[in-house]
Amino acid sequence: MTARTVCAALAGQSALVALITLAAHTVGTAVAERAAPGPGVIAALIGLVLARALATWWEMDLSHDLAYRVLAELRVRVFDGLARSAPARIAGRRSGDLASAAMGDVEALEFFYAHAVAQLVASGAVFGGGVVVLGAVEPWLLLAVVPAAALLALAPLLEGRGRAVRGARTRAASAELSAHAVESVDGLRELLAFGGLTERRRELRARGARLGEAQRAERAFEADAAAVRDLVVAAA
Repeated sequence: MTARTVCAALAGQSALVALITLAAHTVGTAVAERAAPGPGVIAALIGLVLARALATWWEMDLSHDLAYRVLAELRVRVFDGLARSAPARIAGRRSGDLASAAMGDVEALEFFYAHAVAQLVASGAVFGGGVVVLGAVEPWLLLAVVPAAALLALAPLLEGRGRAVRGARTRAASAELSAHAVESVDGLRELLAFGGLTERRRELRARGARLGEAQRAERAFEADAAAVRDLVVAAA
């Protein structure tokens, strides 16, 4: 399954590179020579568009199938681990907090398995092939491409500590809100009986506001980082 997913991602990215290259060459030829593209070029462009679409669909189907199979197995193992540990190793932990953190960690792996593994391998292979071809055709262009690629590769490492801090704050706020909501539902009868529902609502709003603030800070940073990456790619 993993090999097929990588092959599908590699096919999709290769088709995209070929499509961009042929489209750029076609536009450049049309502008420089004032010549319309021939039927063969148009047919090739259409074929590459279809190949890209089919390869993308194939890769997404395989990668999500793999991801959800892995997640299903992980959920079972997490539940079994909690069942074996309770109550000795969870003393003092809120049940809602524990369940939210455990399931949230499992769900977070979906992006890794469905959107990262195959794409990273395929991107590395396509980039390596592109560097070889570029070095053979126009070696001087490597002076622009290689430093930009190195900067993009190092960026996640340089941003790692800040991402970890922001992510931990968001996860903590989310787990706290989830735990508070679960325990509020479980204790709704007691809250109504003792008149604590208004105070509980205020606490939920406060925790929701903290979660929203943490999410906004994280998304703002990600948007800025994406803009910088796009600028580096455009400059290269």
